[in-house]
Amino acid sequence: MSYQSAIAALFERERFGIKLGLDAITALLESIGNPHRQFKAVHIAGTNGKGSTAAILASILNTAGHRPGLYTSPHLIDFAERIRTPIGPITHQQVEALIETITAACPPSIHPTFFEFATAIAFRHFADIHTEIAVIEVGMGGRFDATNVVNSLVTIITNIEADHQEYLGKTIAEIAHEKCGIIRPHAPTIVGNASPQAMEVIRRRCTEEDSPLFQLGVDFNARVSEDGYFDYQGWERLYPALQCALQGQHQIENAACALAAVECLANHNIPIAEEQARAGLRFVAWPGRLECIARHPTVLLDGAHNPAAAGYLAAFLVKHRHANTGKLILVMGMQNDKDPGSFFIPLVPLADTVILTRSTHKSSASPAALVDHLPVTPMTVITAASAEEAMQEALRGATPEDTICVTGSLLLVGEVKAHVQGATYSPIRG
Repeated sequence: MSYQSAIAALFERERFGIKLGLDAITALLESIGNPHRQFKAVHIAGTNGKGSTAAILASILNTAGHRPGLYTSPHLIDFAERIRTPIGPITHQQVEALIETITAACPPSIHPTFFEFATAIAFRHFADIHTEIAVIEVGMGGRFDATNVVNSLVTIITNIEADHQEYLGKTIAEIAHEKCGIIRPHAPTIVGNASPQAMEVIRRRCTEEDSPLFQLGVDFNARVSEDGYFDYQGWERLYPALQCALQGQHQIENAACALAAVECLANHNIPIAEEQARAGLRFVAWPGRLECIARHPTVLLDGAHNPAAAGYLAAFLVKHRHANTGKLILVMGMQNDKDPGSFFIPLVPLADTVILTRSTHKSSASPAALVDHLPVTPMTVITAASAEEAMQEALRGATPEDTICVTGSLLLVGEVKAHVQGATYSPIRG
């Protein structure tokens, strides 16, 4: 089986949709030897920032020599991006072999979804290569997410905002209840910038599970200085003048959550020295999140896709414009289940030109549908049928001093990144 045919077979599992529950993943993992019990784990949930926090923590662990695995979703260009180790993404040959092995072992009575099968691939791979500790990002929610079979040493909940409400609940309290499902008895829980409504639910769950709670702004903090560095103040550690390679104020909060996890892991014989933490922060890379892929004009990719993330991106773009004299061109596309009106409010007024487009995913909203949600503000509005056409329009109208920002969907970001870099793109997503 070639890599492309193996991946095509894997994506065929999208027909099983999204199934919230642990029965199928538990049976699937049992059929392949319960690999998730063979490595330690840090489990990360949250509406925004969970992938960035995972990447930061994995970078720190790698710098300290702890051989971390990193499991995140979705991928931007190639499925293998989801499953990483210190030597890089899982190889195509390893993916092929694992798909064949797991397919053969899968009980006929269950029909794993794409994400459940992908999770089994990741966990089996980490066990096979003797991963010391895996940093695992929740796919969606937490309580019934396929990743919620690991017995984590530390739980991180970056924040809780409105997103995926058709699955997780209509209120912040309901969404918090789902995300709190990854909290483990006696294992510490680290929480980022969460609202009072969310914190009420989190505190109650931590009390029920006897989980020590560490909250950003209460038990640990990060303060940014005028020179762009930041100080981390924890309950036991103080790291002054740190620098994170990921751009944006929100990434400082994510870095603080990762550093809080570093403090907790020291109690589990996973020591990390200050210089190792500093180096991990300096060299972390997380594609598609305020990633600059071209200059003159500047091309920024950011996978923001909900109102809270749009606010973080807008804050960065305001600061960016103070340092640049050129125009801002926004290239945006969104999925049908998102809230484009609320997403556009902080971003569109900053733009000189807005180009609305769509990804190739079947659930991508049409540009014509997005136009109706634009706020009334002076600007040029263009619609484009594809990511490639949108970028052609953006580059045609840009001067070397301008900034093109692609946002609204990680699916769109992945397609643009592949187009600009001439990479082979996997057009289907789970």
